[in-house]
Amino acid sequence: MITCPKCHAQLEDGSRFCDSCGAPIPETPADPVQTPEPAVQQPEAETPSAAVYCPYCGQPTADASPFCPNCGKPLNGTDQHADHDQHGPQPQEDKKQKKSKKGFIFAGIGVVLVAALVLVFILIGGNSGSSSRNYAMYVKDKEIYYTGFSRNDPLQVTSRLADSGDIDNYDFVSGSGELSAMCHLSEDGSLLFFPDRLSYSDDGYSLYWRKINTPKEEAVKIDSDVLTYSVSDDSSYITYRKNDTLYQYDRKKEDKQKIASDVGMYRVSADGKIILYMNTENVLYRAEKGADREKIDSDVSNLSYVSDDLSTILYIKDGTLYQKEGDGDKEKISSDVDNVLASYESGEIYYIKADTAEVPLSDYVYDDKKESDASLKEPEYPGWNATDAEYEAYESAYDEYNTKLQRDNFRQYLEQEKMELTTYTLCYYDGEEETTLSDSFSYNSYSRAVDNAVISYTAYDADDDIGVKLSELEDIYNVSNLVTEALYSASEVYVAVGGTVAPLDRETAGNLILSHDGSELYYFDEISENGDYGELYKVDISSSGELENIELYESDVYPGIIYFINDDSLLFFKDYKENKGELYIDQEKVDYDVYAYVIRYDEDTDKVTYFTDWNSEKGYGTLKIYSKKEGKKIADDVRDFSTLPNGDVLYLYDYSQKYYHGDLYLWDGKDAEKIDDSVICILPVY
Repeated sequence: MITCPKCHAQLEDGSRFCDSCGAPIPETPADPVQTPEPAVQQPEAETPSAAVYCPYCGQPTADASPFCPNCGKPLNGTDQHADHDQHGPQPQEDKKQKKSKKGFIFAGIGVVLVAALVLVFILIGGNSGSSSRNYAMYVKDKEIYYTGFSRNDPLQVTSRLADSGDIDNYDFVSGSGELSAMCHLSEDGSLLFFPDRLSYSDDGYSLYWRKINTPKEEAVKIDSDVLTYSVSDDSSYITYRKNDTLYQYDRKKEDKQKIASDVGMYRVSADGKIILYMNTENVLYRAEKGADREKIDSDVSNLSYVSDDLSTILYIKDGTLYQKEGDGDKEKISSDVDNVLASYESGEIYYIKADTAEVPLSDYVYDDKKESDASLKEPEYPGWNATDAEYEAYESAYDEYNTKLQRDNFRQYLEQEKMELTTYTLCYYDGEEETTLSDSFSYNSYSRAVDNAVISYTAYDADDDIGVKLSELEDIYNVSNLVTEALYSASEVYVAVGGTVAPLDRETAGNLILSHDGSELYYFDEISENGDYGELYKVDISSSGELENIELYESDVYPGIIYFINDDSLLFFKDYKENKGELYIDQEKVDYDVYAYVIRYDEDTDKVTYFTDWNSEKGYGTLKIYSKKEGKKIADDVRDFSTLPNGDVLYLYDYSQKYYHGDLYLWDGKDAEKIDDSVICILPVY
């Protein structure tokens, strides 16, 4: 498990975004050696949650959480955009296969390095509410440096970041994203919160704060052994977890207060005065400054949604979905709820119920060889004087007979064995009552709109003759998977606007993608066998739920990477091979030979930054930026980059993979200026 650096929820290993608050989980993605898998995959019957697909990035999510753990987009209908920047390619291994000594230095202190094979692209939403002023942070000489691009910069922030002489440059490059998440600049840009004395163990780090404009003043230590922390909007309160104990530090008074022990996750309001937390025994509490804590409920299995101000929460207890608003009592929404798919400020909710039953395998296997096998007898061995043709005929007949015996064994197995089959019911709640939309909801493909209560999904036709042929079975132990595949292959696509459902009437449609407002549905058809390309279609959705104007949007589109980079601009690839391809935005070709693993979109500037001519062996490429149908080259031979709040771009040039450092440059849209040399890594600006 890993911990969200913003809301401190416990997440599954491998999450790149918090599925509770949408914050980025810092990582340094490995330079890929494999082509990402297409978004369409058939789920395992025993683990349907693994087949939930994000409607925006198309990647599988662990469950129906409010935010996608892969791309960070909101999945609960709220218009919360994860503000983040993630770091670029991980350093290439040299011939000696150099490895980090700790796997990494920051592991176990709240944010853990994740080895990701697929980094599709990254949304940047300004500076996560931090100062709008331009600044940069980077590591040099194993210390954190800050620059506001003034005469007095750079400022060495830390005094002994590497609390061990055994930590080398490679370690910092590997953990740069994690280290960045441990730093926070106040909204007015005057205060910097940062770690020092990183520990090899699970003891965390020492947390400090200091004034940026008075560099001669010493930093103030908040506490040691800090695992995670969050800062209020005015920087007055710092809430942090230390040894599973939750504290809050009053910066003005320079004292701390214990909030609770045995805390597993927590969320803090923007002003720092309200804290929602759950202990290790799954008891959910709400603590407000100046008041006694409130026990919300016990045995909470799923915290499905929390509003920004912590006033509204959705949670599941013993299969029952509850909603609690403000100081009011909890309200029961429905029973037997498995997960919440989407929730909206209007009070509308989409959720699913699960029913698991044991069914005989024989119910889903058609014995297409029953009659022919019944008459098939063991062939007699020909005599010593038989011809070659007679011997060949015998061998052929005996092979057929052996295959029949194998099928007999299959038949015996199928009569005795059962499989666990989970069926899902999709429900809609309008704020007052529940409506059942489908009793055969399929987990293999669905999408939900961000701004309005619209969901597209697949549902299998229970009336179809679903099953597999006995003659097609090669391995009896794979019957369950084949049955599951057959079940989902018989599915049809539907679109629900509120509680109104309309069929798409396209049998082979897949990879569903809804626009943010729910007015457009995109789907793939005729996907190639290797998943490299398919036909992308577009459907208009009326406010009353009618599906109109089905048209071919684009041909030969790569299904594995497609995403809305803002409210209505669709990013996708064509001619995709070996992690590169032609990049498109809204049918406008951006560039060719684009490296698909590091693409960053800045919502504030509406610019896309990317690499072309990427050299995987050397670990650099040509850095470009695209805006308003115009592309510009920033520099060749760039190792890594970070986009600043005003649209300027920091990048590392002339990077040595032997010593892991290079020259840091700032590009202002026209010219590049050298900022510093021997820089180990850039710390992305949050």
